[in-house]
Amino acid sequence: MLNEIKKNALLQMAGKQLGTDPAQLKQKLDSGQTDDIVNSLNPQQRDQLSALLQNPQALSALFGSAQVQNLIKSLGGGANGQ
Repeated sequence: MLNEIKKNALLQMAGKQLGTDPAQLKQKLDSGQTDDIVNSLNPQQRDQLSALLQNPQALSALFGSAQVQNLIKSLGGGANGQ
């Protein structure tokens, strides 16, 4: 399960990609309103999201990437904030 820092990092990245406030994304996800988020993606992004969510190794690789690690560090999590 993702810890809060990783969730926030993912929300920040997703918000930037979608041009949406990360807090609004979190609220929608927490309330189960994911259809409009998914529908706002283009078909390629939907396919990528689906593949990512179905592959734990890909999620691990995503969180191990330098870009995500830098984002986590900037949010105050550091490498040991798992």
